[in-house]
Amino acid sequence: MLRTIKIDWKIPADFRTLETPFPRPERIYSGIDEIDPKTFPAFLDEIGLIGMGGGGFPASEKLWANRHSHTLVINGVECEPGSSIDKSVLLNDSLWVAAGAAACAKVVGATKVILAVQHNPEFVAEVNKLYSEFEILSFPDKYPAGAEKLILKRLTGKCPPPGSRPYEFGFLIQNVVSLRAVGRAIVDGIPVVERPLTLAMPSTGFYKNIIVPVGISVSELLDLYKLPYDSGIHLISDSGIMMGKEISKSSTIEKTTISIFILKRDVAFREERPCTRCGVCNTACPLGLHPFTLTEKIRKGKTGGNAFKGQMSECFLCGVCSAVCPSGIPLVQTLEKGKQCL
Repeated sequence: MLRTIKIDWKIPADFRTLETPFPRPERIYSGIDEIDPKTFPAFLDEIGLIGMGGGGFPASEKLWANRHSHTLVINGVECEPGSSIDKSVLLNDSLWVAAGAAACAKVVGATKVILAVQHNPEFVAEVNKLYSEFEILSFPDKYPAGAEKLILKRLTGKCPPPGSRPYEFGFLIQNVVSLRAVGRAIVDGIPVVERPLTLAMPSTGFYKNIIVPVGISVSELLDLYKLPYDSGIHLISDSGIMMGKEISKSSTIEKTTISIFILKRDVAFREERPCTRCGVCNTACPLGLHPFTLTEKIRKGKTGGNAFKGQMSECFLCGVCSAVCPSGIPLVQTLEKGKQCL
């Protein structure tokens, strides 16, 4: 995971453009005329759908676990700094997103569909027109507002208990790109063979939202857009600067790849210094956890207590603690290792 603290670029106004730099695949599966709740999970397996919001969980299992939900939430909050692919998909592929949402709502028995997006008056006005049949709920433009726990907190009025899941409260939360894939399979009969993503190189001002085939190499994308990548100067971040991981240019685009950022190494990493016990990481944690205390226990090998395991199970590695740490301590990287103790 990266430890970028300074975000020195903004999402450009033309993020609404969604490019398709490669030919779209031909129709492979026939469309389905009627949605059958009993067979629909198998249909999701057939088209190869996994969670495309980054989690990668089998979509069929998630849908089955969430049956009898009263509300479907389309998660378009997308708060990872610099990424705007969900926003672009919402504007450009509304037919597929709406179709996927309607299908999933029918399967789980949801009587309400809520579209959760970042609070931006102009953008909210646009999605209101495109998704007039859904309720629009705006969230602050603040990382990590798009986390399931925080969305549930907004919907229920209180933070969900540790270990709880959305279906326990009657909610099914689905990512925008996942629903796009469902809708495309229903409307056009095409399985999950492509990935919408944000491709950016901030140091050059390059920024595009594109659709690429799953399995294409990062190197091919760099060549396609003639990006001046130098492994000695730059690093490649897969799926964000907060929760993303460094990959090589030989890596491939997966169904879970939200974005590809080409960053300067001297900007992305900072030298670690001793902790000053300032408590900023505790204050910044969106779930009220104690990142440095957990980090100390992990480094000392004291990971057997119930309190430690309880906090570690709740942490979703958002990276806020590392971003705000004035000492540059790699808190989130250590917490990621702590997950292995569960």
